Amino acid sequence: MFSIKPGPRNLPIDNPTLLSWNITDGDLNSKLNTLEYLNCITNIINSCGVYPQGLKDREIISTFHAEKVINDLLKNDYKISLSPDTTYRELNKAAQRSITAPDRIGEGKTWVYQRDTMIERGDNSGVYQYGPAEHFTHIISDKPSPKDKYVAYAINIPDYELAADVYNINVTSPSGQQETFKILINPEHLRQTLERKSLTAVQKSQCEIITSKKPGEAILHAFNATYQQIRENMSEFARCHYGYIQIPPVTTFRADGPETPEEEKGYWFHAYQPEDLCTIHNPMGDLQDFIALVKDAKKFGIDIIPDYTFNFMGIGGSGKNDLDYPSADIRAKISKDIESGIPGYWQGQVLIPFTIDPVTKERKQIHPEDIHLTAKDFEASKDNISKDEWENLHALKEKRLNGMPKTTPKSDQVIMLQNQYVREMRKYGVRGLRYDAAKHSKHEQIERSITPPLKNYNERLHNTNLFNPKYHKKAVMNYMEYLVTCQLDEQQMSSLLYERDDLSAIDFSLLMKTIKAFSFGGDLQTLASKPGSTISSIPSERRILININHDFPNNGNLFNDFLFNYQQDEQLAMAYIAALPFSRPLVYWDGQVLKSTTEIKNYDGSTRVGGEA
Repeated sequence: MFSIKPGPRNLPIDNPTLLSWNITDGDLNSKLNTLEYLNCITNIINSCGVYPQGLKDREIISTFHAEKVINDLLKNDYKISLSPDTTYRELNKAAQRSITAPDRIGEGKTWVYQRDTMIERGDNSGVYQYGPAEHFTHIISDKPSPKDKYVAYAINIPDYELAADVYNINVTSPSGQQETFKILINPEHLRQTLERKSLTAVQKSQCEIITSKKPGEAILHAFNATYQQIRENMSEFARCHYGYIQIPPVTTFRADGPETPEEEKGYWFHAYQPEDLCTIHNPMGDLQDFIALVKDAKKFGIDIIPDYTFNFMGIGGSGKNDLDYPSADIRAKISKDIESGIPGYWQGQVLIPFTIDPVTKERKQIHPEDIHLTAKDFEASKDNISKDEWENLHALKEKRLNGMPKTTPKSDQVIMLQNQYVREMRKYGVRGLRYDAAKHSKHEQIERSITPPLKNYNERLHNTNLFNPKYHKKAVMNYMEYLVTCQLDEQQMSSLLYERDDLSAIDFSLLMKTIKAFSFGGDLQTLASKPGSTISSIPSERRILININHDFPNNGNLFNDFLFNYQQDEQLAMAYIAALPFSRPLVYWDGQVLKSTTEIKNYDGSTRVGGEA
């Protein structure tokens, strides 16, 4: 074995010249052994946790070479074994950004404005329009400014590169010699690539991709926690057998907007009031931090489940006045940042890179300082749902909630953005979402928004349907939060589950039955499964079981009926639901980044911390 260092070295393979090509890049302008070159360009573990300059300057990033090398090795009867490198942990890039030209290569998307040339436009008008946004290595203008005046050297990183991560690769030659080194690879894309190659079944079987076994089926709700907080505790979560981590909504939101009343600033509920769907920037982290979180979790076999909050838009900015999102103050800040010489940061947080016109199919690039939603994308009603309208379907699905405007499924722009959001989540390795406040969505909106149309069932990764498990070899975890408070809610939720057999749901009815059984005069026998009867209307394999969630302790007295009277009861309830067949319990954890109440009053007047049980 050898230590991983840049530069050529001798590797113990049977035929060192078997796999090679010409390289025309600076000091590497010579024919190097493929494995030597591969190892050189994939040495991403340096003292700063970032790529060496040599890798950044190349036109082709390492994953492409890694796939080519693996294919060639298999053709020549080598055996390959890949396993995730859990020792390599990307640093939190938020503290390392350069204010002049942040270099984001390999860390996720960095978008810059790049001009089309007159030749590319095919005329001599001398008028430039800004072309496709691409990744960049460095700027060439002294004072960068946005759009048509900004020029950058750029390289284009394919989508599959963005979800690539560090793997250990063990190569065994036909004579039995072995070598181990590190590569940057996207295993799902590698599988697809090898399927397309002209390899025999035996050769394909010689490539073993070892993935981390899922620690368990329990879901940890990392409520009110930063992406970095979650990453720092990932190994502990795996040790506790969490197979999924539900995280705060991955959108742009803030807790201190100009229209936010002073007494409401800094509170947790702003996470559920998005101000932009196209970019990711919020108190929990940004797009780059999110990408690092998903990669980190996968090393431990854990799937990330973001909260999906597209029913209502936030009211902290100026957006609620004119229904332009992002609001004018957010757009002004982004433009100012770009003008002042921070061109890469905001483009690096663009999750949805382009929109598609539903009629012309024309693509339009997304710029972070542009308006992405307008008045036509919302329901017409400006009234709030009143206390006596919670069993009125029309009011629930079209009126505002506490001032927040309601998006409409009649808008092609809304559905297109939601479809693109789902696709982008899938690109980064997300395998499920939690659909927030589903009772406020028309069935049509749920159907259209979380089920992007498929061009081809067997097409590549970015076209797969995130929410339908029949298109995935690995199970997909998706569920909705449909708060059941009356018979109408029960009927509506049951109807949705009947229509969508790929969705699960929180079992609020079983929670209420458990609370009643544990209360004074309650009967624990009502919780026992009996032949010919069920303890819940939701099929056991499709229910999410809870003893508390984030809403109950953090909304004053609104959800007191959903709380246990004593901490011991809450603990016993968790033991009960964890023991049920096909159990998938949701465990609540408050990271306390934003203000939250979390305190629950016991029956005797003492208090406990929500979720402590």
